[in-house]
Amino acid sequence: MVLLICGILVAGIAPSSLRGQTPAGGLAELTATPDSAAALFLRSVRAIRWSAAAQFLHPETLDRFFTTTRMMAAADTTGEVGRYLTDTDSMALLELSHREVFARSLGATIDGMPGLMHALYDRDDEVLGHVPDGQETAHVVYRTTARISGAVPEVKVMQLGRADGGGWRVLWSDELEVLDAALRGVGR
Repeated sequence: MVLLICGILVAGIAPSSLRGQTPAGGLAELTATPDSAAALFLRSVRAIRWSAAAQFLHPETLDRFFTTTRMMAAADTTGEVGRYLTDTDSMALLELSHREVFARSLGATIDGMPGLMHALYDRDDEVLGHVPDGQETAHVVYRTTARISGAVPEVKVMQLGRADGGGWRVLWSDELEVLDAALRGVGR
């Protein structure tokens, strides 16, 4: 299994692109450590694959993005914001899964901001390790470097939590902070 995860990370392949094949343990096995979950999340963000990134998010995080999108759509009496973000009306939005709302709303947001898309995509990440914070949370330390001449690597910390059903999921990261701010800016 360790070889599979290493192969995924080296090849740059998100687990959902493994032609439908997942290890016997499924996603829980791929995210058995905070480091592996963080690396797969970062790889999905860099690939601009929001549905892949969503599977590595903690349910609390998905709920936060769902609530933000729902409130923005409800506040717009024309219905344009909800249609733009999720390609649905406000009633149909409530029937979508939190993962689907995350993927759709971030896809629409980033498609409308090519500079932000480039900044997310054109980086290299390296997970350096993690620090446990009790049994249920951990902080993953990673280095990210923009792919431009003279770029200075930045060391960042991502918070992860254990998910129901096994495995680790991302609770919050710098990338999510930027995406949250961009999403909130859509309504303006």
